Amino acid sequence: MPGDPASRLAALIDRCERSASAASKLRAEGDALADAVEGANADLAVRWRLAVVRALIAAPPDGDAVREAYGELVDRYRGDPARLAELRPLGEEIRRLEADGTLPSALVARSDRRPRR
Repeated sequence: MPGDPASRLAALIDRCERSASAASKLRAEGDALADAVEGANADLAVRWRLAVVRALIAAPPDGDAVREAYGELVDRYRGDPARLAELRPLGEEIRRLEADGTLPSALVARSDRRPRR
């Protein structure tokens, strides 16, 4: 796919937003491009990452994939209140889908779990 990384990522996002199933096939390339454009095109990188989580919601490969991907997003943008505010509606959607049984309810431990002494 020719073009600069931002243009290539925008094309991948468009494909994934039209067809959620495309995200799993394009994930490695899209993740690499999102990392490459993060500074200069942060909105585009976030849009890719949201498209990935939405694709996982549409077809979760396992019981904790959606929560894990969402947790990674929250961790990535933890220091950015504006980005966290963008993520909040997606988190609310995930909780609603878990509550109605559409998505499996999963608890993903993301902190250091050292044994207590």
